[in-house]
Amino acid sequence: MTGYGSGQATSKKMEVLCEIKSVNNRFIDISFKGYSLPNDLEEYIKNQIKKKFLRGSFEVKIFDNFQSDHSYELNEEGIRNLKKTLKSSKDFKHLNLKLSDLKDIPGLLTVKTSKKDIAMLGKKALNIAIKNLVESRAKEGKKIEKIILAKTLFLKNAYHKLFKSAPSLLRHREKAIKNKFIQKKIDINRDEIANEVSNLAIKHDIAEELERISFHIESLNKLFKLKNAHGKKMDFILQELFREVNTLSVKIEKSDLKDLALTMKLKVEELREQALNLE
Repeated sequence: MTGYGSGQATSKKMEVLCEIKSVNNRFIDISFKGYSLPNDLEEYIKNQIKKKFLRGSFEVKIFDNFQSDHSYELNEEGIRNLKKTLKSSKDFKHLNLKLSDLKDIPGLLTVKTSKKDIAMLGKKALNIAIKNLVESRAKEGKKIEKIILAKTLFLKNAYHKLFKSAPSLLRHREKAIKNKFIQKKIDINRDEIANEVSNLAIKHDIAEELERISFHIESLNKLFKLKNAHGKKMDFILQELFREVNTLSVKIEKSDLKDLALTMKLKVEELREQALNLE
């Protein structure tokens, strides 16, 4: 699920900020942006995110406004050896060395940078950012929930229409068979027609599919009454629902009902995409 959370923690000399961005992912994936963090701080961040979330790709950035102190150290002996080497060479006429001459020669000038330990403030900023991220994802979740509920309601209404229309499908097939025999001028008695219709009724019966579809739709509605995470369970239910609706669309021959079944299939596919957004 997409979301954004930020947090900051301050001391007398330093301020640490944390930003977390999340996007859809079926699993947990955590990456870090910015300068390298200590291993123990990275592990703490990963553990805190995994405690709060079950799915999503998370990009974490922690930075501070501390001005680093720099110290410089010259390798005196190395410089003397350099001068000695240059003096013995015929290619150099003078030995006036400048800082620009030394900085590009490895080992002659060492720059040391002091860096404050941001772990304590970083953890505080992280926990604030996670709290804000939870709120951000919750708002996004409310919007997605409305979309899913609307599509689920469509599936429920479509199911009821198909359930009521199921008997008419048999009459439609019986009429189609009779017309086929008449057009081809096939002489067949009523018992043979009844037998053919019976065989087709068994082959194209949609009662089991409708029963399973009803069960899966009811399962979806129950999920939204739960307070715990249910995104992965919804994935499974929608996978099963898609299978039943697909079979249903193949079995139905009547054009208007077949179109309805195909629309149901499309709605289930859209729901499967939306389910990836859910925790």
